[in-house]
Amino acid sequence: MNVIFSHPYTKIAVLERELGLTRITATRYLNELSRIGLMDKVKLGCDVYYINTQLFALLSKANVV
Repeated sequence: MNVIFSHPYTKIAVLERELGLTRITATRYLNELSRIGLMDKVKLGCDVYYINTQLFALLSKANVV
């Protein structure tokens, strides 16, 4: 959970590295989070990003000094 809430987006490689998962397992986890609506899956070029849209919206509204 720390990985998906520490940044408004993540990639498969981040879960692989941070959690010591195989690429297949990391992909399965992120796809499931996308399927249940917690994250949006966005493909940009060859890369796939998983965006935590609720966290992104919250950070966008924050007053940063």
